[in-house]
Amino acid sequence: MTDFKLLEEIFTTYQTFVLTTHVNPDADALGSELALQRILKRKNKSVRIINFSSTPAYLNFLDSQNVIEHFNEEEHSEVIKAADVIVALDFNRSDRIVRMSKLFLESSAVKICIDHHQFPENVFSHIFGSPEYCATGHIIHDFIAKTNYGKIDYEIAEPLYAAIMTDTGSFRFDRTTSDVHRIAAELLDAGVVPIELHSKIFDQNSPGKMLLLGDTLKGIEYYGDNSELGVMTVTLRALKKYNTKEDDTDQFINMMMMCETVQFGLKFLELKDGFKVSLRSKGKLPAHLFAAKYGGGGHMNASGIRIKGKKIKELKPIIISEALKFLEESK
Repeated sequence: MTDFKLLEEIFTTYQTFVLTTHVNPDADALGSELALQRILKRKNKSVRIINFSSTPAYLNFLDSQNVIEHFNEEEHSEVIKAADVIVALDFNRSDRIVRMSKLFLESSAVKICIDHHQFPENVFSHIFGSPEYCATGHIIHDFIAKTNYGKIDYEIAEPLYAAIMTDTGSFRFDRTTSDVHRIAAELLDAGVVPIELHSKIFDQNSPGKMLLLGDTLKGIEYYGDNSELGVMTVTLRALKKYNTKEDDTDQFINMMMMCETVQFGLKFLELKDGFKVSLRSKGKLPAHLFAAKYGGGGHMNASGIRIKGKKIKELKPIIISEALKFLEESK
């Protein structure tokens, strides 16, 4: 059971906080940061959000007060070193904050991890949360609610709803419990309008993104006797062609998983220094165990791998072959 009383004690004891999240943040990461920042500010704490990656354009609306800072080593090194507490939200491995990790590891601050992923790295003073939570925003909600740490009004409810809605796949993934729906109802009572928030996150796509999606879907490759494995690839050339960015491709793999035969999906995304593979699976197929073979991780049905210094063409055939074996062994 998560010791929220200890977390409350830490928040009460210390004054200066730095909040951060993983590279290429999603709505759960940002929503959790913003909700926690706002609740701590109400306690007259000094709080700064410093992220390695800039906020995706489609999520800028969540940061209505423009408090999220884009990491600059020269500007932020002393800020991070001087913090009493550093809070890692929605990640549990230091390499997920890329070049910020050195400052994080060297800091003498109390290092808190608030996260719902598996296999945490042993670099934190305290870890709050577990894989049973549907989102990091779920953990933040429960902390506030169970300790009466503050009021969950609209300012807190909006980012929490964005966090929980997106990480549950709009309330359809396996950890969408009756408790999660009760939390959603509470957030609606605080003023959240689901159709408006959903539209802001999912219905603001550029023409370039839609054209990129079309090309990517046309290029899907199917493997296995019954097309159980689906593979899509997004190249740097394609991103440039349609004037799009890495985060524009976040939901592409979910479209591929709509195919009735596909049980395991891989999305290869080319990067300047290597490539990423997003993994999705259906049922009890443990995608996170496959990701672990390549140093990745995540949830059972949604995980990821990042490969540095290699080209997609070098490892893609090997990863596909291993994925087919993984599928066969999991039957």
